[in-house]
Amino acid sequence: MNWGLKIVFVLGTFIIFILGVGIYMVTENTDTLEDEDYYERSLFYDEVYQRKQNLLADKARPTVRVENDTLHLTFSKSPSRGVLIFKRPSDSRLDTSLPFVSKNPYYRLPVDSFIKGSWRLEISWEQDGTPYTSDHNLYF
Repeated sequence: MNWGLKIVFVLGTFIIFILGVGIYMVTENTDTLEDEDYYERSLFYDEVYQRKQNLLADKARPTVRVENDTLHLTFSKSPSRGVLIFKRPSDSRLDTSLPFVSKNPYYRLPVDSFIKGSWRLEISWEQDGTPYTSDHNLYF
C-alpha cells in the first residue's frame, strides 16, 4: 500500500467517524436545557422577581444544610407552606418537586433516596401571606 492510499484511507476513516459522532449527537438527547418550559417561565419572571425581592427585603432567606442524609431547612418565621424543587444539572429526568408544610421554623427531609451528587434546590414558599423564592446549590 503506497502513501496515497494511506492518506485516502485515513481521511475516509475520519469522515466516517465525524458522521457517526454527528448522528449520535442528533439521536441522543442528552444535551437538555435546564428548564424545558423556559419560554413560559420567562413570561412570569416578574412574579419570580417580586418573590426574590420579598426575600431580600424581609431577610427571610432560609438556612439549608445537609447532615447524615437529611436536609435541614430553617426558616425565619413559621408556619411555612410551599414546594421544594430539586433539579439535577446532569440529568433532568431526576428532577423532583415536593410540597411541604412546616408548623415550626424547622423542616427536615430525608435525602438518602436521592442519587449522590450536585443538586440545585429551589424553595418557593409563603409565610404570613408573603411569597418567597430562594435558590441553593447542594451536594449530598
